[in-house]
Amino acid sequence: MTPTASPQLPSLESLWAGARVLVTGGSGFLGQHVCERLAASGATPLSVGRADADLTDKAATEALMDRLRPDVVVHCAVQGGGIGWMRQHPVASGRDNVLMNVHLLDAAARSPGCTAFIGVSSACAYPRICPVPFVEEHLWNGYPEPTNGPYALSKRIMMDLGRAWHQERPSGFLAVFPILANLYGPGDHIEPDRAHVVAALMQRCIALPPEQPLTVWGTGTATREFLYVTDAAEGVLSMLAWRSPQPLNIGTGIEVPIADLARAVVHACRHPGGIAFDREKPDGQPRKCLDVTRASTELGWTAPTTLADGLRHTVAWYRTALAERAG
Repeated sequence: MTPTASPQLPSLESLWAGARVLVTGGSGFLGQHVCERLAASGATPLSVGRADADLTDKAATEALMDRLRPDVVVHCAVQGGGIGWMRQHPVASGRDNVLMNVHLLDAAARSPGCTAFIGVSSACAYPRICPVPFVEEHLWNGYPEPTNGPYALSKRIMMDLGRAWHQERPSGFLAVFPILANLYGPGDHIEPDRAHVVAALMQRCIALPPEQPLTVWGTGTATREFLYVTDAAEGVLSMLAWRSPQPLNIGTGIEVPIADLARAVVHACRHPGGIAFDREKPDGQPRKCLDVTRASTELGWTAPTTLADGLRHTVAWYRTALAERAG
């Protein structure tokens, strides 16, 4: 039997040229790259942030949609941070994201002329105990990692509400949900309490004296998958070609132990002090890696950037950003 060839993903220019696109969190880590790629594809990105509208407020969200009248909404905005921030703010990470997700999705579905909603989801929505790599059908098979449970459930609510809108409005409105691996790259948080694992390790490593080891939370045995942010932006925008409310994994499919990541960060930063583990801190979810087969075979999308290349670009950005902040 001859293998079936993977589909050819339409160019982003053919998908997006001429579209007015509301991008929530448009000045944030992922959102800024989404806006840049939209502009390069011939779309008009309408970047909005907290100063433009409080998305936790239903009336403010509806007023924003009425004022901008976008063709498509790309929802990147989150109330979130790294594992430390999530542990300290379980109410905000759950409640605020549920309100933002529900209000924006409802407003988009009811807005005249809005044909699609792309809601960025996260691998943390998968159950804490789940066969690895994570397959989309396993999403609902258990409670997420408790350290980010409320945030993870806010993503599940958004995705299930999108399925409901698809059922209620089967034509004329598309709701799709890319499930992203852990992001890293230029433009990530400078604030340590908001930084995710790559950003947190890299900032600490850059600031260390040469003889001091890089301290890593936990045992180093937990695994994660890391997606370079510009690849993520292209994956998110490629979802306009996905015609199903079934969530879709967007990542590299490569599982990396945190200890290996820390060594790669130390190498990228050219830090001679090595690493040390703070075993009193949590590991978080034991293993996390996405099965990206469906994105490749059914959508025609794959992530091109290797971890080594991505870390090298990220170190260069952080050195410049931190120097500018200090100076």
